[in-house]
Amino acid sequence: MTGRSNEEAVSVIVGTLLLILITVTAAAGLAVMVAQLQKNEMDQQSHVAEVKSEQINITDISLTNDPQAWNQTNTTDWDQYPFTTPGNQSWKNWSSVTFILSNMNTDDVRVIGIAIGDRYSRNVSTVTTTAVPVYVRNNISQDYLTIPAARSQKIRINFTDDFSSPQYLADDGPVKIKVITSLYNTFGIIFKPPDPLFLTRVETEDLGVMQRHVLVLDGSSSTADNGIADWNWSVTSAGATVPVPGTWTDTANLTTMYNRGVVARVYPSDSGPFRIGLRVTDGAGMSAAANPVDIPADRAYVPISNVYAGAIRTTLNTTVVNVTVKDINGVPVPGVTVNFAVGSNPFNNLTFAPDFALTDSTGNATTIATDGIGTIKAIYGKFPVMEVPVGS
Repeated sequence: MTGRSNEEAVSVIVGTLLLILITVTAAAGLAVMVAQLQKNEMDQQSHVAEVKSEQINITDISLTNDPQAWNQTNTTDWDQYPFTTPGNQSWKNWSSVTFILSNMNTDDVRVIGIAIGDRYSRNVSTVTTTAVPVYVRNNISQDYLTIPAARSQKIRINFTDDFSSPQYLADDGPVKIKVITSLYNTFGIIFKPPDPLFLTRVETEDLGVMQRHVLVLDGSSSTADNGIADWNWSVTSAGATVPVPGTWTDTANLTTMYNRGVVARVYPSDSGPFRIGLRVTDGAGMSAAANPVDIPADRAYVPISNVYAGAIRTTLNTTVVNVTVKDINGVPVPGVTVNFAVGSNPFNNLTFAPDFALTDSTGNATTIATDGIGTIKAIYGKFPVMEVPVGS
């Protein structure tokens, strides 16, 4: 009986020890598992923090249409890659883009891809700004681009040899840049062309005996993300078109003058009508043209500045009084009315006709005195009255 009781006691003790061992082992395993889960959670949170803290800014974009900037090894390639898209000659394409990537984080950033528009570049060139810029070309698909913490790097990408095939990017459309990092963050920006807007008004300059209208073009309402660097105006006149002035399809007889500046004062050389165009260029080199605006014809743009009279005796009793009218540019003005009136008539026998006349294509208007002696007044606008002796 005693031996059996001892065996049962030993079994209980062994069982208890095994239970304790199992419990300790399970607790240790659980502790390891919890520790690993905590480590994974910490690693995950750390990665999330790294992803969130990563920040790349894309600034100082500059675009060029210079074939020399294509960095072609064979200059004959410039003919192969023209500015214009094959089959469409209506616009030009950029040849290269330069911009700055700024790392706003306290850790280094590795850039693994840069896309322009909808295509990733095969190569990029880092630019070191010195008296003569230094360009170092990298295959970004193999050698990732590292930007040190809190530093910036200037980048240039050519639209011909930095892609697997030329990238045609019209100079009147938006430019989209996208950057992907090794943490698979994507940073992008769209540089839009400027928005050209303008107003026109007519101002009057008082020149004494005449007034001159001046066409004022104001492009100050134009806007651009990169600031506007240049305003280019075109003023096209249809004053000489046929069959009538303002026939815009008669391109052979259109004349165009150009002005620059945010506000332009235009002194037309004829009375118009005019078609006003504006193209603005921003600080990045991007440009856009506004919808043209038509300005009606106005004789006051080229006012009459010269009116003079003379007389020629053609027969014993006949004298032709002629008045010549010219504009401020010295060009004869047809179609204006000159009035005639009796000046001195000492014998009360002076006769003439007509008492008014329109200037012809040479700017001349005439009246004829057929009898009498005295003077005939020639009258036009605010100009001094001219008296012309007639008779004998």
